[in-house]
Amino acid sequence: MSTVLWANVLESGQVTSEEADYAALYKHADKLDKLSKQLGLTPFLSICDTTDLRFNMDELALPDGMTSTTELMAQQGAWIDTPAAMALLQGLRRHIAEHKVRFGLLSNQHDDVVAELDAALAFAQTGASPARKFNFGIVM
Repeated sequence: MSTVLWANVLESGQVTSEEADYAALYKHADKLDKLSKQLGLTPFLSICDTTDLRFNMDELALPDGMTSTTELMAQQGAWIDTPAAMALLQGLRRHIAEHKVRFGLLSNQHDDVVAELDAALAFAQTGASPARKFNFGIVM
């Protein structure tokens, strides 16, 4: 089993997860974070929630009464307003596409990163409202 990102939205205390694997975004998260900071955007890593990862690494226990990491993430997770998330994803995508940014040493995963940014952006936009929040959950 590999570690990946899943796109999630939070609205009215309920988490909806796309449950699609964003492997390239996870693999290149540090580079995406550096790019986002250089572009004056919200840092990419700041919207990557570690609740599920910490639970699976036995670094975090669920509080009494909770049955899933999703419940805990809804209450204590790293979230960003959907408009800010869309600005981040659009800004990264635009810069990466225009400058043909390379991802990877042995093979270039540029197209994978762009495709995953497009998919995450589409998910974030679906039914977007000012009350919604977005994050990427790190899952393994």
